[in-house]
Amino acid sequence: MSRFNPHENAPPVYDAASTWVETCLKEDGSLFSEGKELWTKDLFDELDLHYVQNLDEGEGSFYEKLEAQLSQCSPFAKQLMAEVTWLILLFASRISPAKKRADIQLIWSWSDEELDMNHPLLAEKALGGIGHTGTAYNTQRWREYIFLINLLRDFKSKSKVEQTQLMNGPWDFNDWLLGVADGTNRQLRHILANLVFPDNFERSSSFKDKKLIVSAFRSTPMREVNGWEPQRVDRELFDLRNEIEGQRRDQIDFYQEEFVGDWRPTKSKKLPDKAERPASSTALEIKDEIVEPFANGIASSLNTILYGPPGTGKTYETARRAVAICDGIIPSTRSELMDRYTELQNEKRIEFVTFHQSYSYEEFVEGLRPETGDEDTDGVSSAGFRLSPRSGVLKRIAERARQKPAKLANQSDYSDRKIFKISLGRAWHAEDEPIRSEAYEKGLISLGYGGEIDWSDPLYDSFEKVGEKWRSEPGESEATGKNPNIEFINQLRNLMRVGDIIIASQGNHRFRAVGVVTGEYEFDPDAHHPHRRKVEWRWQSEDENGLEVGDIYASNFSQQSIYQLYPTKINWPNLLAFLEPATAAEPHPSHVLIIDEINRANISKVLGELITLLEEDKRVGALNELSVILPYSGEPFSLPSNLYIVGTMNTADRSIALLDTALRRRFRFEEVPPNPEVLEGTIVEGVPVDRVLRAINQRLEWFLGADHLIGHGYFTGVQNLAQLDGVVASKVLPLLREYFHEDLGRVRSILGGGDSFLRRERIPVPPGMQSAYEEPRFRYVDNYLEFGEYGSDAYDELLAVGADRGE
Repeated sequence: MSRFNPHENAPPVYDAASTWVETCLKEDGSLFSEGKELWTKDLFDELDLHYVQNLDEGEGSFYEKLEAQLSQCSPFAKQLMAEVTWLILLFASRISPAKKRADIQLIWSWSDEELDMNHPLLAEKALGGIGHTGTAYNTQRWREYIFLINLLRDFKSKSKVEQTQLMNGPWDFNDWLLGVADGTNRQLRHILANLVFPDNFERSSSFKDKKLIVSAFRSTPMREVNGWEPQRVDRELFDLRNEIEGQRRDQIDFYQEEFVGDWRPTKSKKLPDKAERPASSTALEIKDEIVEPFANGIASSLNTILYGPPGTGKTYETARRAVAICDGIIPSTRSELMDRYTELQNEKRIEFVTFHQSYSYEEFVEGLRPETGDEDTDGVSSAGFRLSPRSGVLKRIAERARQKPAKLANQSDYSDRKIFKISLGRAWHAEDEPIRSEAYEKGLISLGYGGEIDWSDPLYDSFEKVGEKWRSEPGESEATGKNPNIEFINQLRNLMRVGDIIIASQGNHRFRAVGVVTGEYEFDPDAHHPHRRKVEWRWQSEDENGLEVGDIYASNFSQQSIYQLYPTKINWPNLLAFLEPATAAEPHPSHVLIIDEINRANISKVLGELITLLEEDKRVGALNELSVILPYSGEPFSLPSNLYIVGTMNTADRSIALLDTALRRRFRFEEVPPNPEVLEGTIVEGVPVDRVLRAINQRLEWFLGADHLIGHGYFTGVQNLAQLDGVVASKVLPLLREYFHEDLGRVRSILGGGDSFLRRERIPVPPGMQSAYEEPRFRYVDNYLEFGEYGSDAYDELLAVGADRGE
């Protein structure tokens, strides 16, 4: 379990977090004042008004500015801020309990009430911390406060049914954390996931650390892991921990010394010079690997599955193939290949997904997801949630593949443009459809905020003048700069310029149109939304659902009616395809969906009715083109002919013969077997690594068949005997134990049958059992775990059985 912590006294901290969950999250109570209700929607709204919307970037310490910001708050809101501070500091082990107590007491004192410093939740053990936080967690703590306040406002706005659903499902809870504004960037997202669900999420506040761990233990390039969704990284860590703890039969922590060296890069990890290496070692030097071209050109099949035992390089082969499909050629070196692969992923022309036992149709094709918090327009926002169809990975890439390619345009052509998100009414509300229809038909954007004032007068050319005018309106004298009637009008009236880019949203997760501003601010007193600008729409979605925002922007949209997007988060190659679409006559570029471990899921369940559409003659434009009606959205759907699907299949998990016949008919199967030739010439301290692999596989094939072999990928990059021992101990032996279901006698025979790898020791018969059990019994001890090495003699023994060294 990930709550295991060999470094800190974690149980009291998790107990404190559990108290917070039960008292404050599930209910509205207080941590330090029994009977009070502090964690309420109203009090979080108060913190939002006086803190989030009133940030102070001036001089002074954090707490000096915080005291000024909260000066207009109620005493209860100040006490809530003190308890919020307790939660933000709870995880950090490098901040002393005394410092935490002092900060909490300071904020509480602003409410003019005394805090009980002997409260159990302020005790040394409760505040001891369980993990490290980065420097930015302290220097930019205000960002964590904003995230947490936004998070709790959202949670407290939900119905009890929705809250219960989140608290009963760790993965739903994690999805929700990521969906709140800035959730992907905040350390507190990782911290809260661990505090609330310590058995599911790692004790780490660093997303980088999480990705490094997955990359190292899954033998997956970091550039590939960087392209994964955060949810996938967390799930991989969960599965990885269960696998390792299952093999070791003991709890682990990835920050233990024995694990850290495997995943955390250090300056000391440097190969010695040639002169310093053992004279007998002729291991290959680390160098940029040459990429083999395709012998017979690029495969033309739209559906391919690469199959073979573990460690044969199937995942790498999918990258090579995907780049070849997209570009028609492949770079000459591995580093160039993976750089191009990453570029294509960023352009959303390549998607990578891993199937697992719980993977579903709803994740792959389309499913219903709760949508909360309509976009706020006209000062009206609706509570509750609706179930709306959300596209899965297959539908998303199919939608992109159907889009027209971009002209030869350059990002620099738009380098001086601002990019604005605009809400044209509330998404999926039929009564607001006329607002959107008018906008798309007449070429404009409109805003309902700003009252009945004509803001076109040059007098309102500045934010200050807009604010002064609005505060002169009846009942608005206390309006701050965050008032939407001031902020949003200033965005539309003053910050937006002719030539700027407009992205029309459809909810927080999708966009429906892309355009360019062509006119100045206008006022139409007869319109439902009187404040407007002319826009040339360059692209509009064919249906009201639009496309996923992730295609063009690295975050979900917020609920603000209008705001400026961060240029650094824009996916420019994709956005250019909407701003500068090519003519219909130009060929659509190829797209590739990679499905790793395709045989681990229930294929028939995941694909559903779409299994028919996979056939090449059923694709768009083919002789027998077909479409189906999707069950959730009711939309017709078909697969484009420029979408390739490349899967991988580990035959150790499942034989091809056991696959669904319908699936086998629709895919071309290509074997990726172990290739010892790759290791020829790799000799470490006299041990030929290719012969070690051959010897193991010869015995495995005799025992279990060709589906249960060992791939060459485990041994590539081995430079010395210590590394070879490590590969056998951490990669080969666990796999052999799995193959033989912990029958260590057979595992021992695969490795030569002697005591060099697994030492056999007779177990003494316990007193009183001699007459009942006369047959000897044995235990098997891994020499690597006991001595830290196997030594070259072990490989002499492995190779000597049934064959000589071949020298």
